[in-house]
Amino acid sequence: MPLKVEDQISDCLTDDVGLLLRELHAIANWPAKKNQLFEHLMLVTKRERYFRFAGDHRDYHLVRKGQSCLYDIPLNQLGALRRFRGHRIRLICAGAWDQYAGRFFLAKLVKAKS
Repeated sequence: MPLKVEDQISDCLTDDVGLLLRELHAIANWPAKKNQLFEHLMLVTKRERYFRFAGDHRDYHLVRKGQSCLYDIPLNQLGALRRFRGHRIRLICAGAWDQYAGRFFLAKLVKAKS
């Protein structure tokens, strides 16, 4: 079940992953430093046990490698994100596996602000 683009929440969390994402976005193109930052981000997300899955960018509305947002996952969610039903997650695009719509994504529960 695709998520709605209007339900995206800006990723303004300041944990280790959030700080790395901000640093990554501060660099305009993909020089060697940005590639190193992205590789470090992938190591940190692996250490923090982010759930990795493949999907279509049209279902999650993240296209570029390193792009992220927060989503409140609906209770009737199907597919890869069904394990997060009723919770807020951070969703990160981890790159493409084909030139059309296929992407790798990373997801993890985050605490919602009260």
